[in-house]
Amino acid sequence: MAPLTARDPRGVVELDGMEAGGFGPPPCFRRDCRRARRKGGFTLLELLVATTILALLATLAVPPLRQQIAQHRVRLAAAEVASTLWTARSSAVRYGVAVAVRFDVRESEGGSTVTAFSLYADGDGDGVRTADLSTGADPRIGRPARLLHVGSGVRFGFPEDLEPREFTGSGRLDRLDDPLRFGRSDIASFSPAGTASPGTAFLTDGYHLFAVRVYNRTGKIQILRYVRDRQHWKGL
Repeated sequence: MAPLTARDPRGVVELDGMEAGGFGPPPCFRRDCRRARRKGGFTLLELLVATTILALLATLAVPPLRQQIAQHRVRLAAAEVASTLWTARSSAVRYGVAVAVRFDVRESEGGSTVTAFSLYADGDGDGVRTADLSTGADPRIGRPARLLHVGSGVRFGFPEDLEPREFTGSGRLDRLDDPLRFGRSDIASFSPAGTASPGTAFLTDGYHLFAVRVYNRTGKIQILRYVRDRQHWKGL
């Protein structure tokens, strides 16, 4: 028997799946209908698989992200130290007198480390000297200021598991117990001509290592990062 037909305003339409004497399977149970429905969204299994993959990728990305954040903290501390040295140099040039920076690391009442710095001016014409600081011959300029990024997990020093190479790469750095090295003292001094007492301040969080170098003839201040896997210093 021929399939049943129905008439609509546009013409004759065959009722697919319906024959005289009975009804065919409901359209939603047909294979092509199920395929059409599947195209409209995702199944629960597909969502679970996608969520698992995303969680795995996020887990793999966490360690590198933490390392980048930790390295950025040490870099901020190095930039803060460099800014302090630039302040001393510009003050010496501006006022026509030798100016020096002295860093002071102390333990606070809560057990945390507080790092501050002070600026000193040459008061007797022989440069800023450690002996003159204690006698007051070289007066302090203003009040001590605290370094915000040094002390909160970042300190002056070296990683305990690292023996870094020298800046020239020829050998290893010695005196790893002395992270502040400016001439024969821990005072970074600048002359009215812009020259400086050469030296370096090393900063670390226990893993990453940065250095703030001061060059004598030019008074240039440079920040460098130690690349562990290649064992060399890289300027920023």
